[in-house]
Amino acid sequence: MIGPARVFPAAYEAAVTDYPASGGVDHEFVEGRDGRSVVVLIEPSEGASWTGAFGGGEAISRRAVSGLYPTPSPVRLCVVDRGTAFLVDVLDPERTERVPTDDPVMSVEPAVGERLLLLVGRWTITAIGPDGVVWTSPRIAFDGLRVDEIEDGLLRGVADPDDEEPRDFAVDLRTAAVTGGAGID
Repeated sequence: MIGPARVFPAAYEAAVTDYPASGGVDHEFVEGRDGRSVVVLIEPSEGASWTGAFGGGEAISRRAVSGLYPTPSPVRLCVVDRGTAFLVDVLDPERTERVPTDDPVMSVEPAVGERLLLLVGRWTITAIGPDGVVWTSPRIAFDGLRVDEIEDGLLRGVADPDDEEPRDFAVDLRTAAVTGGAGID
């Protein structure tokens, strides 16, 4: 459940771990009724280490991702559990928040030049910047997005790639304006 190679500088180390032998974690961020969660050990460069339990409830899609992803802020970590994203302040765990996405997170893409971490769902994309959520795109697809490239301030991909009529799209990473896609208003 470890995310992609670190692409943004981080003032912490984070790793998935087992529940502590003492039986408890320092902080719990669990949604849903199934009680399942992932436990993450967070070791800030400054300050005390702590453990957090993150649970996204029941996954809506088997393809929804789980993982640990550095963000453009060196003191924020994005934890994704079964498609539910949490933005974690590693120095102040009480400031951890669930990222409001329109649909489950299916992939996570860094846009390093734009200092954005992109949470790609089935229909929309949510951008995380150094200070938190920057934007969520309008709906781009009926059932699925494929990201092909991120270049020159644009994310390009295909809406509904498994459909009989897939449609190319582009998202301006500065404004979230969408060109192409499924044309959903």
